[in-house]
Amino acid sequence: MSIPNIPSLSKIIHHGSEGGQEFARVMNQLLFEDSQLYDYHFQSYSDSAGDFKGVDAIIERGLKKIGLQYKFFEGDPKKGKAGIKKSLINAIDSFPDMDEWVLVTPDNFTTHGMTWLNELSLKFDVRVKHWGHSEILNFMLKFPQIGKKYYSNEVFRSQNAYLDREPTKAEINAFFSQFNNPEVDQKMMFFQAQPNLNDFRKIFSNNIYREVSDLYYLLYSETFNSDIMATSKKLGGAIKVGVSSVDDIEKGVDQLPGGMSMAFKEFDCFQKNVSFYSVNVGGVSFSVWCFVNGRWVFISKPWRIINTIYGLRNNSGINRIIKWLRWLGYGKFLRTENSASSKTIVSRIIHGLSTKK
Repeated sequence: MSIPNIPSLSKIIHHGSEGGQEFARVMNQLLFEDSQLYDYHFQSYSDSAGDFKGVDAIIERGLKKIGLQYKFFEGDPKKGKAGIKKSLINAIDSFPDMDEWVLVTPDNFTTHGMTWLNELSLKFDVRVKHWGHSEILNFMLKFPQIGKKYYSNEVFRSQNAYLDREPTKAEINAFFSQFNNPEVDQKMMFFQAQPNLNDFRKIFSNNIYREVSDLYYLLYSETFNSDIMATSKKLGGAIKVGVSSVDDIEKGVDQLPGGMSMAFKEFDCFQKNVSFYSVNVGGVSFSVWCFVNGRWVFISKPWRIINTIYGLRNNSGINRIIKWLRWLGYGKFLRTENSASSKTIVSRIIHGLSTKK
């Protein structure tokens, strides 16, 4: 499904200083929601600080720092080229550890505008990018509670269809070709592909997706605090991508590791309409990837997590402990929808058991 053909914010928000302030507020709202959904750090600055620092906001994803500068004008940069260059210089001076600087405007640039921006990028050590109407509209489709302030409900009626669609062949090739791109930080690529609870809900059955989410959160935390992914920088060679549906697994014609079919046959674990992508890069296999909520997520060897969950569910000793804790009253106010209190109790039990008295 294509992105809706609707006017950009330059046609909707009034021009002038107030329009620029409103554009900045919208971008800050969208990026804050995105940071909460995908668990990265987002920091916005006041208008005066943004002019002085050369950035209106900072994004930190792992070790990567991205500066964003909002400029509210229509079309390509014309008279504002000197101001854009000055903002970039200020940003580099203010944030010498910045990896990327993104100019955010309400419209897509033409080829002429992008050529000028690419030439500007060559003069500095920081990568310079542009976000325009397409990127902003993607954010608004993702967060309709903000987008509906500017666009009619008709734009968002097909939002779920857009997010739940299968990726195009071009999207598949573009994403996985990054494995052989020396400029791509592959550890960051996996970090950004970490699923969230909404992603797990689309992939795993309703009776286990929350437990799956909790276990993968621990797995990702351990993975990115170790050197386990250092070998990913040595990748190269032919990239082979195979796709398998749940129907393929059921019929035994899938292209996935055997653990997937064994877990599928033994447990009720997957949603019916999900597709799994297995990727092999020069003989190194990465299973599995899924395209959900309009993005790629990596779920490492899900059959192991599934077997762990059902193994623990069938453990008589653990079930006796759960029954005993419930008898003591600990289960009365616990909810999986807000599991901070339950995780606190579990953490206390673990630390209590590991402490020698």
